[in-house]
Amino acid sequence: YKKPTDANRFLHFNSFHPPHMFSSIVFSQGLRYRRIINDDTVLASRLETLRDYFISSGYPYEMVQETLENVKGQERSLTYKTKAPQDDNSDSSWVVTYGPGYDQARKIAVESTEMLANSPTWRASSRPPKIKITTRRAPNLKDLLFKRKAISLRTTNKAVTGPCTAIGTRKRGAKCKSCPLMSLLSVVNNNKSEVKAAGGDCTSTNVVYAAQCNQCTHNNTYVGKTVTELRLRINGHRSAYYSLLKLKEKGKWSSSDIDDANCLGAHLISLHDCCDKSDFDDYYKFTILKSTDPENLRFIEQSLIESLDTLVPFGLNNINSIFG
Repeated sequence: YKKPTDANRFLHFNSFHPPHMFSSIVFSQGLRYRRIINDDTVLASRLETLRDYFISSGYPYEMVQETLENVKGQERSLTYKTKAPQDDNSDSSWVVTYGPGYDQARKIAVESTEMLANSPTWRASSRPPKIKITTRRAPNLKDLLFKRKAISLRTTNKAVTGPCTAIGTRKRGAKCKSCPLMSLLSVVNNNKSEVKAAGGDCTSTNVVYAAQCNQCTHNNTYVGKTVTELRLRINGHRSAYYSLLKLKEKGKWSSSDIDDANCLGAHLISLHDCCDKSDFDDYYKFTILKSTDPENLRFIEQSLIESLDTLVPFGLNNINSIFG
């Protein structure tokens, strides 16, 4: 049986591939016929049709005919052959790009193998090491025009900040407290300003990030930076909020205690009158805006503070990150 959609096309013989690959394609296809068809008359007819398909793809008649005659002499077996496990040896693979110089590389590999076999170390060995040639495809026109990474970036979803542990998967040890705080946003807005997210997760390092209060409709964004994992920086913000809660319980908290390290916690206490430790995780979402090297973090942070206009009273930043 053949599917109606079968185009009967094979790798064209003019394609730039090692010669043995073409004969292997013919042999493997013929062997498949030999395994499936149990009538020799029908097999001969089908192999003639297969021969015509290969010839239409540019394969030489003599090569195809000789390979298919070899197939006819094979025993019909419905089971696949399993290779016996080979003993561990000292064979080495030499990876080369198939193209000009391939034949010369094969010659060098053969000569080197003979030198090893005749050396004092391996002369008495029944299994001297071999140098095997392994080929890889040379860059084609598609590789030169398009980079796979660039294509991947254009065809995948927008960059978002997500959890370090995929939803539905189990992780050994304590759960990451910062995973639920990842925004999954591709764009960050503050008032009428907008910045695209860079993508990442709570384990990303050397990033400039945005924290947004989800209870405020405007003036709700803070821009910060960290060279450590984002989740560790979030833990620092959370800890600063806890410290302000203790000062509030003792009646010692005042607006003069606000600085850039605890401004997220101060926002919850002063504007939303929060008093529970869980409020920090309930109110804030974090988004990575930019990934860069540590030397440029401060300058990029300043640039994004200006782009999103997050200095008080238009945002939650109360100092300039470069001069503060």
